[in-house]
Amino acid sequence: MDKTTIKFTEEIKLKDPIAIEGLPGIGLVGKLAADHLLHQTKAKKFCELYSPFFPPQVVTEKDGTVRLVNNEFYHFKDKGRDFILVVGDFQGMTPDSQYEITGKILDVLKKIGVKTIYTLGGLGTGKVVKKPRVFGAANDKASIKSLEGHGVICKGREGGGIFGASGLLLGLGQMEGIEAICLMGETVGQVVDAKAARVLLSKLSKILDIKVDMTDLDRSAEKTEKELQKLRKLQEQQTAALESAMLGQKSSEEDIARYIR
Repeated sequence: MDKTTIKFTEEIKLKDPIAIEGLPGIGLVGKLAADHLLHQTKAKKFCELYSPFFPPQVVTEKDGTVRLVNNEFYHFKDKGRDFILVVGDFQGMTPDSQYEITGKILDVLKKIGVKTIYTLGGLGTGKVVKKPRVFGAANDKASIKSLEGHGVICKGREGGGIFGASGLLLGLGQMEGIEAICLMGETVGQVVDAKAARVLLSKLSKILDIKVDMTDLDRSAEKTEKELQKLRKLQEQQTAALESAMLGQKSSEEDIARYIR
């Protein structure tokens, strides 16, 4: 394999489908949310994407068989509407491969008539928060207004980057006249964050009016919370140690100043 390859496994006819992308990224927030949606909707696969720009490995299945790592496209219906899910094992490992793979993803979405894309990801802050917020961005102002109406924080991040497919689908989509929106769950960025994924998927389901059973994701979120509590204590200890060191340094400087006088 010397180039990114698209393989349709089933022909589908859709009416105004909306695409949702959730590939691995910060805290695996987008991937966890998309994978949960995939399992809950029992979406059916219709296309696969393979690329030499993915890590050189296969994935072992439960029955002992293997498959080449890839990205996959699934279809499901909700209230008579067509939705597409883009999920997968990896993103491209280099900047140029990110452009190539995302371009191929966009080619598939255009071919089946997608005019609106939602991308899912994590916004790493380095801080542990009790209630993760959902941040957003879009490639048109009308979408921003709609997101803000749902409580998504869109402004105040001027110059902030959105890396990988979640960002490139907005930029490349804009060039193709496709509406694209990115939703990002607030995460510390140092753990697999099912808690942020739960908040993110809950927000997406309200925006798109999709009913999703969150039971399994709630259980995962509880496990994440335990990890976050440990990390929160560590951060508090580090902050206290830093403040103590700075106070000690200030006292020493004051002692030296008094001595010099």
